Amino acid sequence: MKQKRTIIIVIIVLILLLIGTCGWYVYTVTEQDGYYTGVHVESVDLSGLTKDEAKEKFEQYWNSLLATEVEIKIGEDTESMTMEELGLTLSNTDVLEEAYELGRTGGIFTRFFQIKKMEKEPQEVKLSVTLNAKTEEENLTERTQSYEHKKKNAKIKRKKGEFVITDEIYGLAINYEESLQQLADKVSSDWNDREPFSFDMTIEVDNPKYTAEDMKQITDKLGSYSTDYGSSASGRKANVAQGADYINGTVVYPGKTFSVYETVAPFTSERGYALAGSYENGKTVQSMGGGICQVSTTLYNAVIRAELQVDERSPHSMTVSYVPRAADAAIAGTYKDLKFTNDTDTPIYIEGKTDGSTITFTIWGKETRPENREIEIYSETTSTSPPSEKKVKDKTLEEGKTKILEQGRTGYTAKLWKIIKIDGEQTDKILLNTSSYSSTTTKIAVGTKKKEEEKKEEKQDQKEEEKETEETAQEDEE
Repeated sequence: MKQKRTIIIVIIVLILLLIGTCGWYVYTVTEQDGYYTGVHVESVDLSGLTKDEAKEKFEQYWNSLLATEVEIKIGEDTESMTMEELGLTLSNTDVLEEAYELGRTGGIFTRFFQIKKMEKEPQEVKLSVTLNAKTEEENLTERTQSYEHKKKNAKIKRKKGEFVITDEIYGLAINYEESLQQLADKVSSDWNDREPFSFDMTIEVDNPKYTAEDMKQITDKLGSYSTDYGSSASGRKANVAQGADYINGTVVYPGKTFSVYETVAPFTSERGYALAGSYENGKTVQSMGGGICQVSTTLYNAVIRAELQVDERSPHSMTVSYVPRAADAAIAGTYKDLKFTNDTDTPIYIEGKTDGSTITFTIWGKETRPENREIEIYSETTSTSPPSEKKVKDKTLEEGKTKILEQGRTGYTAKLWKIIKIDGEQTDKILLNTSSYSSTTTKIAVGTKKKEEEKKEEKQDQKEEEKETEETAQEDEE
């Protein structure tokens, strides 16, 4: 009995020793300073570090994250930005405290077993990161907005008798709202490896309407016409050349309307115009840009030979000498203009040339009319109105004599026709316009001066001459 009691006591003592030893060991393990073995903040091992040491090591890691490069792709172009430039921000700023508490919560044995487990299987605390929206937007926009550009149609110019084509440019716009959100989502939810990565900006491509292939279709001469201005004064010559230059090189796309006035105006010296003769209220007056009507008239004749749609055209108030009647096209303020529409399926190109005496316009495009079809433009005068006469008395002119003060002009009405021929045979006759030109009055001076009055005037003139002679002689003597 006594032996049995002794054995029980020994066992109890051993158990107590075991418990004490374990307790001491657990206490020793759980109460150590610094981070427990196996505690990580992402890839940063904080095992055995003090809080200050852990803070320093984590800051190095954070700085490396800020320096991480992101390749920003804008279509075929790229920009490199750091996470710091994109506004990388740490949301769980207490991450070091969270890591420090691993193995420090719960009962002593719970803590002990958690500590021992971390020694075999390190436990990692993840960072919660995001992008500062304002920093991201400002820096990303500043770095990439230069890649945005508007679309541009292909261009065409005629140089030395040949067409030179510049390729089209595709418009590119960046959808910043969508791009900023997608990049922020990528960083906060899908950037787990913390490695550099590429990001494609959301772009919207705006295709140009007309490409180099469209411009290559401009190969055929659709209509051409020339007029002579060699006898014009220097100011008028300058205006004709300037107006032709403003129009030269214009491309009119299918369905678009061209206005001569909108292209050549305003008529100022700053735009290269000079004073020259033009019609105004039935008279010829000096005006800035005088002669521009010959520009529009020459173009009108090229347009009707190209058989484009004429939307607006007006005759002059009086006839002009450089084209047949009804073949002119006046420009006056905003109420007389030449407008036409490209009603073909391809772009047209307007070529305008001057050489000091001749102005020529040529319409280029894609010829779709049959080869056996030809047109003729025919001017028909339908009526004539001779100038009226107006006589005015002139007391300085001898009675019975007359003198033309202002020569009147004959008025006309006329029609312009387009004759269509197939294989040389007329198949149609189309009226292009009906025009009216005003007649003007011839002003005639009629003499009313009597002969006796003439003799008196002669005697008076003789006396005045004799007096002047005497005065001159006296001055010579002095």
